[in-house]
Amino acid sequence: MSQDASEQEPARGTRLYVSLDSLYLDPNNYRFIDHDDYKPVADGQLLDPAIQRRTTRFVLGVNQDNVRDLQASIKENGWLEVDPILVRRIERGAYVVVEGNRRVATLKYLKRRHDEDAIDLGKLDPALFAKVPVITFGDGDARHHLVLMGLHHIAGKRRWPAINRALAMKRLREQLGGDSDAVCRALGVSKREYNLSIRTLALTDLYKASDFGDQFKTEQFNLFREVLKSPAIRDWLGWDQDLHQASNKRNLERLFSWMSRESGDDDVVDDGDDSADIGIGAPTEPAITTGGHVRELAKLIEDEAALKRLDETRSLQAATISSDLLVKSEIEGALESCERDINRLNVRAGQLDQAALDRVEQFIGKLQGVALARKRRPQMAGSRQPWEPFNEVTQAQFSQLSIPAYRGVSGLNLSNLRRVNILVGTNNVGKTSVLEAVYLLTRQNDDRALIDLLTWRGRLEGEPDPAWLAEQLPAHARIEGTFDTLAKNRAVVELETMREPDDSVEDQAAFLAQLAIDSNYAGKSQSAVTTLFADRSRRTNFQGRHWLCRSVFTSPFSANRPATLARCNKDSVEHGTKERVLAFIRERIDSGVHNIEMVDKFNRFLVTHERFDKAPDLSSFGDGLRRVFELGLLMAGARGGVLIIDEFENALHTELLHDFTIFVQELAAELDVQVFLSTHSKETVDAFVLNGCRSEDIAGYALVRKDDAIMAHRYSGEDLIRLHEAIDFDMRVVQ
Repeated sequence: MSQDASEQEPARGTRLYVSLDSLYLDPNNYRFIDHDDYKPVADGQLLDPAIQRRTTRFVLGVNQDNVRDLQASIKENGWLEVDPILVRRIERGAYVVVEGNRRVATLKYLKRRHDEDAIDLGKLDPALFAKVPVITFGDGDARHHLVLMGLHHIAGKRRWPAINRALAMKRLREQLGGDSDAVCRALGVSKREYNLSIRTLALTDLYKASDFGDQFKTEQFNLFREVLKSPAIRDWLGWDQDLHQASNKRNLERLFSWMSRESGDDDVVDDGDDSADIGIGAPTEPAITTGGHVRELAKLIEDEAALKRLDETRSLQAATISSDLLVKSEIEGALESCERDINRLNVRAGQLDQAALDRVEQFIGKLQGVALARKRRPQMAGSRQPWEPFNEVTQAQFSQLSIPAYRGVSGLNLSNLRRVNILVGTNNVGKTSVLEAVYLLTRQNDDRALIDLLTWRGRLEGEPDPAWLAEQLPAHARIEGTFDTLAKNRAVVELETMREPDDSVEDQAAFLAQLAIDSNYAGKSQSAVTTLFADRSRRTNFQGRHWLCRSVFTSPFSANRPATLARCNKDSVEHGTKERVLAFIRERIDSGVHNIEMVDKFNRFLVTHERFDKAPDLSSFGDGLRRVFELGLLMAGARGGVLIIDEFENALHTELLHDFTIFVQELAAELDVQVFLSTHSKETVDAFVLNGCRSEDIAGYALVRKDDAIMAHRYSGEDLIRLHEAIDFDMRVVQ
């Protein structure tokens, strides 16, 4: 079929063969919408020769620099229909290119040179100029055209520059009535990528409106993007993620100044000579010009003395050298690296030969020298120091939890949470995943929380293998909840795993994966980026180190860490609850127990017992006694926060459940702990409901899978009592 075969509008998707002269470039293409000379063009002007010449210049570039590779390919291989050229008819015999402008412009250039200068076309058959294969896009509106281009150049492999992608997303949002989720669905981009692009556009608009706006270059877009990726810089600017504004105007102006040329001294005195240059000194170059500069700035952004040094010298290097924060960060990084490597050596202790042991002795001597040099005691080996909560004292814990995405759970909402929250459901319905989500939300940007959970699920001991860990990282997760009674009490954690290294990764050959964690609570943003390598320990960069609250997760998948139990033991002694735990054990389990004490550097617990002359290890006793003792200690470690118990009934005899559930509720109230627990046991639910202890503190959630989604049916403690009395209700059978 040729273009003259029919005067009717061809149907969408029709394949045509048209003359190259009947194809017109799209002057509104997003490939060059950021060009300094770009102006929007209405449909009535699309065929204007001057408009087409300008568009051709945009596409080809100076001296055809933008298409040299394409020219060479066409001459070498001929015309290959790797992707179809998509067009829409603007009038009879005239088609505007929707997708394929670069290839059409190159063909037009080669045709002109062939006609005028008889250049060699190589394997390109000149007959193609009369019959170019195209596919019509019909009468699609601007939204359809934008989606089509976006699928190729925003989410696809042949991407436009970042600013062009962002402008296209913004325009499509306008076409879709402001529905950002619809933009993400239409283009197949993540919400994280969309939000970052739109916010970066807003920041560049603020820069353009500033005194430095005339210096803006499209290449700076990625620089502003890097700025907004840093929670520390966002906090310093007072950046509002929803309003796209910076409340700290002074800091915004300082940032713009560091990213721009300055004219120099402005205090040259006018001595009356009209020829004098007034207010113009030697210009200074920008201090911040690369993404690496932005990341370096983020490390010292809270050090005002260093920032003043940056103002004075216009040198990021000078500011870095003067920053105490960077010294502390370097020390912290060295300590973390040392700890990770010591843990790895500890796992392989049995495989160390004499030469390796000699080197270990040398390292010990060096570390002792460091300790003596600063006259301070060495830290305990293997320490996993807890972070401080945002608020030491809270008025309440979680009142609501939602899981937009985590493992197999999506769109789940748990409302009206209470002191003790019981999750019930069939196997593989997602109970453990919900508990893990609660734990991750409490730990905010602490990457150790996710790594611990993955290690427990894998039933591994010691530091996990980096390659295995990289495979286990979730592609994406988002967890939200309402915590405490503050005005801004929404807590959010979002995780995303990148499988391909970006330019910031120095060793791309050993790269395995990169986990990005962004968290927010009470207007305070934090982040962590953990990079996994095949041949070394993982590297984590933090911006902010605060938990939402104290939290402890215990699961039958793995024994509780000795260091965790040691801390909880100390807390239980300090708060007077350990003796109550021991009293419960004597009264309900084993009357011969006098004391259970932590001893030696291995954090072992020994039991003083009337039947034994020498105190045996706690592991010598039954699982039930150990379970009660450990849960009692963990309750103290979670004071003011959250205790999460997977499979509560594990190792507990049914006859013990009634009294132990009362004990758990009493400790939770005394220590102000919110409990989340899962169970397979109707007896466990009944024990909490019928023990006569504050039924108003109980909420039950029956998790049910329907149509690949998980729903939660909520029952208050009072509801469960009434249902039990009426029909001996069993939450496990709720459908």
